[in-house]
Amino acid sequence: MKTEKQKIEPSTIALLREIRENISAETQNMTFEQLQKYIAEHLTDTIHIDVVWTKQSDTKK
Repeated sequence: MKTEKQKIEPSTIALLREIRENISAETQNMTFEQLQKYIAEHLTDTIHIDVVWTKQSDTKK
């Protein structure tokens, strides 16, 4: 009887760590304003549209 090797997929934790490291590398030298713009451009498709951390005065402009 021949044993088949199972394909090992990367774990979810490993994928999350990789994504977090990539985002950290991209944003490490950004100012707060640049970071807000980055989040608005890159992450609004994956999170709730009304970004919680945005000041209300910023949303009224």
